[in-house]
Amino acid sequence: MSDVSVLSHEYKTASDLSQTINRALIALKKARLALPGHETITADEFASYRGCLADILAALIGLLDRRQAGPDSAALARVPGALVTRLQRERRGDLPYYLDDLQRVTQRLRDDPSKLEDADFTVLDQLAAIADAETSDVFRRLMRK
Repeated sequence: MSDVSVLSHEYKTASDLSQTINRALIALKKARLALPGHETITADEFASYRGCLADILAALIGLLDRRQAGPDSAALARVPGALVTRLQRERRGDLPYYLDDLQRVTQRLRDDPSKLEDADFTVLDQLAAIADAETSDVFRRLMRK
């Protein structure tokens, strides 16, 4: 595989993940804040967004925490290694606390999303920003080729 092909695949993976996180986060915020358009999100769509975000967070926890059982292959395919590396680098000093935050948000997404707090949305917003930054980095490298 050529460098361009590898970068193209990496970009697609990063872009898909970033879009998925952002779409789900927007839907959650619309519902939580009763923003215009929240009424158009069906219960099934809302459940799908919650489940998708929870699965992504669980995959990240598995990839970041070596004590956990490894994530399934579908999760590995969705989360680029470069994103995991970026999170490890950015969260080096507080990784155990960050993993606790991810675990808390994952549980709330799965069990009772009405208990999501501002701090949980902050964690999700930060993850979305990191995923966006990783996508931008890969795109810049692709355009240089």
